[in-house]
Amino acid sequence: MSAIIFHNLQQAEGALAAAAELDLPVTLLTAPGAAAYGGPGFFLAMVETAWMRHPEAEVRAILDCGDDGALAQMALHAGWRCLVLRGKAVVREKVRQIALAYGGDVLARPPKAYDPGADELDVVARCRDML
Repeated sequence: MSAIIFHNLQQAEGALAAAAELDLPVTLLTAPGAAAYGGPGFFLAMVETAWMRHPEAEVRAILDCGDDGALAQMALHAGWRCLVLRGKAVVREKVRQIALAYGGDVLARPPKAYDPGADELDVVARCRDML
């Protein structure tokens, strides 16, 4: 499954449009530490909106929480099921145990991903090439 970093709704939609067109799964990944500056709800709303507009796309969404365990717990409660949590392994393991109760997962590092940058809005063609 290919991963694409999204910074805004247009990029999330573009990635899902390309994935649906090519009938390939895609991982939507937030930028490093994005949960701290946008909040879990903000990024989850973007993912849900993009998926509602492209429901045929097979998508996995990952929120990057940096090294903030409390923020990661809040993200799980908000509806995220896959998180990146850097920092101390003991904190990550505690959050992973909480995630299991939600049917989720916690990664120590994000998957390798294509990053279109915050300014690029039309990512469909690039995502087609990347996928």
